[in-house]
Amino acid sequence: MSELSNAEPRSYSRTFDKSRMRRRRSSVLSAGAKSPKREGLSALVVDNGAYSVKVGLSTAQSPTLVPNCIMKAKSERKRLFIGAQINECRDCSGLYFLLPCERGYITKWDVQKPVWDYVFSRNVHPVEDKPVVMTQPLFNFKSIQDCIDEIFFEEYEVPSMFRPNPTDLSKLKYQQDNKLSNNLPCIIVDSGFSFTHVIPYINGNKYLRAIRRLNVGGKLLTNHLKDLISYRQYNVMEETYVINQVKEDTCYISNNVLDELKLASTKNNPIVRNYVLPDFNNIRRGYIQDPNDVNQKEIEENCQILKLNNERFVVPEILFHPSDIGMKSAGLAEAVVDSIFRCPEHARRDLAKHVVLSGGNCKFPGFRDRMYAELRSYLPHDWEVGVYMPDDPVGYSWKGGSALLKVPNFKNLLVTKSEYEEFGSTITQQRFNSWMTDNSEPDSESSEPEISFSYLDNIKGRSIFGKNELGNNDSKFESNTNESDSLGSDSKTDSNDGTNQIPETTENDINTEHSTEQSSNGFNELMNSVDLFPFGTNTYL
Repeated sequence: MSELSNAEPRSYSRTFDKSRMRRRRSSVLSAGAKSPKREGLSALVVDNGAYSVKVGLSTAQSPTLVPNCIMKAKSERKRLFIGAQINECRDCSGLYFLLPCERGYITKWDVQKPVWDYVFSRNVHPVEDKPVVMTQPLFNFKSIQDCIDEIFFEEYEVPSMFRPNPTDLSKLKYQQDNKLSNNLPCIIVDSGFSFTHVIPYINGNKYLRAIRRLNVGGKLLTNHLKDLISYRQYNVMEETYVINQVKEDTCYISNNVLDELKLASTKNNPIVRNYVLPDFNNIRRGYIQDPNDVNQKEIEENCQILKLNNERFVVPEILFHPSDIGMKSAGLAEAVVDSIFRCPEHARRDLAKHVVLSGGNCKFPGFRDRMYAELRSYLPHDWEVGVYMPDDPVGYSWKGGSALLKVPNFKNLLVTKSEYEEFGSTITQQRFNSWMTDNSEPDSESSEPEISFSYLDNIKGRSIFGKNELGNNDSKFESNTNESDSLGSDSKTDSNDGTNQIPETTENDINTEHSTEQSSNGFNELMNSVDLFPFGTNTYL
C-alpha cells in the first residue's frame, strides 16, 4: 500500500465484467455452498463511516478503527498513507487529506477503493469466506449501491452480503441491551462526521415521514475551530489533523452558554486551557498542559502553546444552534422534537422515553445532559423523557452487528454471490432498502386537517387569458334566459311584441348580488396579495 502513488486510479462502473465472472464462477459457487453452515456463527461487520471505518468480526468485543481517507505529508510527497501507516510518517504537520465522501456519500472511488483494499488486507481483516454486513448511509443513491455491489461481489468475492443503515444496528443493539420489545418505539440520533440524522422507529420500522437531517457534523466543527484559531492566534488552516485532535481533547458542551461566556470574559477563569502543540520530534500528539508537571516543562519550552478559552464550548454549540454561524437550520434538540410530533400520536410518549445517542459528536462531555435539558424544556411536563448514551457511541452501530445475527430471518436477508450473478443489483435494491422501512399511508390522527378554502374553486369558470370572462350581470342574464325557456307560450308572445319587460328585483336578488360583490372583492384581494403571489398571478396561472 505504500506504493499507491505510482498506481493509476481505477474507475469502477456498473457494468458486469462477464469474462471475470466466468473465471470465478466455479470457486464462488463452491464457497457459496459451504457458507450457509457458517452464516449463523459469525460475520464480518463493517461500519463504513465518512470519518473512519469500523471493522471486525461480530464475535469481537470492539472494532478496529481505520481512518477513511488517504493522507499525504509535505515531508514525504511521493508516498501516501492509509490507516496505521501514518505512524511511519516523520512529520505530520501540514497533512493533506483525500476524503472519499462528500456530505456523507461516496463520491471518489479512486480514494475509497484503496482504503478498502487496506481494510480487507491480511494485516487488518481479510474477507475470507464469511458473510459481510456493511452499513450504508440513509437514502443512499442507487448508483453508489451498484458500485458497492460490483466491488464486493466481483473484486473481493464475498460469499454473501447485507447492507443495513447504521441506525438500524443501533436500534437492535439498544433493544437487546435493555431487553425491550422489537416493536417498542424509539428514536435514534446519529451525529457523525458529515451530518446528523434523527430517525424514529415505530413497530420495528423507520417512520420515513418524520426523519430529519441536519447538515452539521464533526467536519463542520473542526473547520470552524480552524477559523477561530487562525483569526485569533496562529494560522492553522492547513493543520486539519492537529486541530481535529484539539477539538477532541478540549471541547465540551455547556449547559448554560450565556453564563459560560460571562465567566470566560473574566481574568484567570477556570475555562482557559493551554494546549501543547506537537512538534513531531519529541511530541507526536498534542495534549493539555499540566502546570504541576515539572518533567514536561523542559520539553514544552521549545513548543508552541495554544491558549483556548471560549472556543472550547462555542464550537460544539453549533450542534444545538446552527444559526450562530449563519445557518438557516434548526438545532439538534428542535429536530428531535419536530420528529416526535410528526409521528402518530399513540407513539409520541414512547419516543420521548427512548432517545438513543450515537456517533462521534456524542463523545463531547456534557452532550447527554444538554440534550436531556433541551428536550425536557420543549416537551410537555407530564411526559417522561429518557436519553440513553452508550459507553462507546462511535462503535455502537458496529456492535449492533452482533445483535443482527440473532435476528431469526438473518439468513434470508443475505444476498449470495450466485443470486447477484443471476439477478444483478435488482435483488440487492429490493432486499436491502426495504428492510426496517415503513411505507404505509399516514394515520388519520396525524394527518393535517382539510382546508375548506380552495383557490381553484374561485378560479373555476374564469378565463385565464382574460377572454370571454363572465361578469355578474352576464351570469344573471344566463340564469334568466334559462328560466325564460321554461315559460309558457304567453310569455313568448309578449317578448316578440318588442316590449322590454324589466324583471322585478326581489330581496333575495339583492342579497345574492351583495354576496357576489363581496366574494369577488375578496377574491381580487387574494389574487393581488404580494405575500401569496410575490411574482404576480401570471407566473402561477
